[in-house]
Amino acid sequence: MKRRQALKISSIGAIGLTASISSGCAKNTYFFHHGVASGDPLIDRVILWTRVTPKQAGPLEAILEISENENFSSIIFSKKLQTSSLSDYTIKYDFLAKQYCDSDEGFFYRFRAGNAISEIGKSKTFSEKTIAAKIGIFSCSNFPAGYFNAYQAAAETNDLDLWLHLGDYLYEYPMGGYATDKAKKLGRVPEPLHEMVTLADYRLRHAQYKKDPASIALHKHAPLIAVWDDHEFSNDAWKRGAENHSEDGSEGDFYARRSAAIKAYYEWMPIREQQNKRRIFREFKIGKLIHLIMLDTRQYARDKQIQPKEYLTNTGFNQAKFYNDLNSDDRELLGTEQLAWIENSILNTNTVWTIFGQQVLMAKLKFPDISKMLKSKEVPGFLKPYLKFLGLGIPSNLDAWDGYPAERKKLYQLMSNAKKRFISLAGDTHNSWVSELEDQSGKKVGIELGAPSVTSPGITDILNLDEKKFIDGIIKINKELQWMDPSNRGYLSLHCMEDKIVASYNYIKELEKINSAIASSKTFILHKEGLRLEEIKT
Repeated sequence: MKRRQALKISSIGAIGLTASISSGCAKNTYFFHHGVASGDPLIDRVILWTRVTPKQAGPLEAILEISENENFSSIIFSKKLQTSSLSDYTIKYDFLAKQYCDSDEGFFYRFRAGNAISEIGKSKTFSEKTIAAKIGIFSCSNFPAGYFNAYQAAAETNDLDLWLHLGDYLYEYPMGGYATDKAKKLGRVPEPLHEMVTLADYRLRHAQYKKDPASIALHKHAPLIAVWDDHEFSNDAWKRGAENHSEDGSEGDFYARRSAAIKAYYEWMPIREQQNKRRIFREFKIGKLIHLIMLDTRQYARDKQIQPKEYLTNTGFNQAKFYNDLNSDDRELLGTEQLAWIENSILNTNTVWTIFGQQVLMAKLKFPDISKMLKSKEVPGFLKPYLKFLGLGIPSNLDAWDGYPAERKKLYQLMSNAKKRFISLAGDTHNSWVSELEDQSGKKVGIELGAPSVTSPGITDILNLDEKKFIDGIIKINKELQWMDPSNRGYLSLHCMEDKIVASYNYIKELEKINSAIASSKTFILHKEGLRLEEIKT
């Protein structure tokens, strides 16, 4: 511990710090409305983030302070940092924590501007000696759909070393669009009111999400590792477009929209930027315990999703052409560059657990005939066009890995060659899934844990289904699927140890009131030996 150095910095810096704050900032007033955050922890460093809101526009200076004590009785590091409207007044600093403290034990940080002091955050790095870690897994946090009670619940446990967000951290839709029907009643009307398309739109929406009290609580509690999915851009995005980007030019150029979304994302998220701003895939090593590989299955190399309706002809469904196109070796999800990067990373790392953090389900999945499971005889209008495909036995979600089987085969082969089984963490679906992944020969290659949404509607929120019939039916026809939950929102937690991982699905009591109570949970144990799955009966 560098305590003498810390005391020296604290005693020398405090006098100059007071002078700087009182003289340089007296003409302006500042606020920290959006809390603090940390992210992308490595063995020696971690990103620290905040956003300063000035009363008057113009460049400004803020001061980052680090302490080993929550009361900041001694300051071991301080740094003057600049920001302006060019970065939407956000601040990110890559703090070399190991130089100043035993950062794997944790430390506290805050920011100052003028007379304003931010929330106090706590963060950490991970030592090579780390033998256990508690990780929270989140996805699909839709502001107008309900309160972020899952964030608050996780923050209040006060035991997370790290949390992951697997995408759809925010949503692009306008008021009146997807999942906004209760927004007015809940006081969660999206800002701006229109769909976010421009840089100003994306910035404003990020700002609204970061102001949420539960978001502030979780962000200040522990470091985050995040990847984007489609709604950080636009629904069902791929490398050259998106389902929810107009083709008539009314929403402008897609590449301009994507660039705006990426710029705002990097400004507002505690993420370490790479030279290629579109490249978000990266890796983290938590001692010899976990090799965490964060993938981009969304916008870096993904080819356009196959649409079954395009294979309907006057004589029926052209299955031959559909499967020929679907199984093509040329269809990319990860792409050649990312696959090569994964292979190099895997071959050069040896840990107890190999975990992929990524956006969409890897498991092979087909839906049963939902029309026979509806509680009412009336089939919803939006479902009718899909009924004709239910009896064909084709995959149900072609936006997931099922839409890119050749890429899945390449990844499975790569992992098999390296003699490594893995855990896949997935978001996107809003529902909970546990699957034992198999290659084409039926050999088990890994286990997938699909995280529930924070607020976005699940299957039973959209369809009035007989839940038991649906669960029994979907498990019966899908060999890999072991368990699923279509009706609860919340988060997944992983208690990672050297011999096992305890995976718990934690479900909140309600969405439409501020209430952080956990109503129920479901637990599985992933044993290191053979990567074996055990369901804990309650």
